[in-house]
Amino acid sequence: METYKASLDTTAKVITGFVFLLVPFGVLMGFIKSNWYLSLTVGLILACILFFAYIFSIQSYQITEDTLIIKRRLSGLNKEIRLSEIESVKLLSKEDLKGTIRTLGDAGFFGYYGYFFNRKMGSFRMYVTNRKNLLLLVVGKSKTEIVISPDDATMLDVLQKHIKTTG
Repeated sequence: METYKASLDTTAKVITGFVFLLVPFGVLMGFIKSNWYLSLTVGLILACILFFAYIFSIQSYQITEDTLIIKRRLSGLNKEIRLSEIESVKLLSKEDLKGTIRTLGDAGFFGYYGYFFNRKMGSFRMYVTNRKNLLLLVVGKSKTEIVISPDDATMLDVLQKHIKTTG
C-alpha cells in the first residue's frame, strides 16, 4: 500500500485562512451592532460551513493492491476506485483547466473538490488540493473523468504501470 500526500497550494491556504477569519469577525460584528442573535446565527452558519468543508476535504491518495482510495478527513466519505476500472491516466497542465467553473463543490476552501466544467474537458470531478501534478483519470465504461493532485508526481507512473498489467 502506497500513500501520496495531498498538500494545499498557496491559493487554497489563503482562501481557507480568510474564511477562518470570517467566523470571529462575523460574531464580533454582531456583538458590536448589539445584535446577539444575528451574531450567533452568523457564527453557527460559518462554523457549519467550516466543519463540512473540513470533513469533505482531501487528506491523501492511497493505492492498495486493487483500489485507489481518495482519503477524506472523515473516512466514511472516502472515494474508492477499483484500479481495474481505470481506463487511462495522464498528466494535465494548468492550461487544461483554464476556464474551469465549479458546478457543485468547493473551489479553494480546503482544496478544490466536487463537480466542475470547462469547454475542453466537459463535466468532470475534482479531488484536488493543489494545482500541480494534476492527474486525469478516465474511469469505467461511462468514461467518468476524475482529476486528482498528489504531491508526488510518481503516482502517475504507478497508476500507468498498473493499467498496463491489468489491461
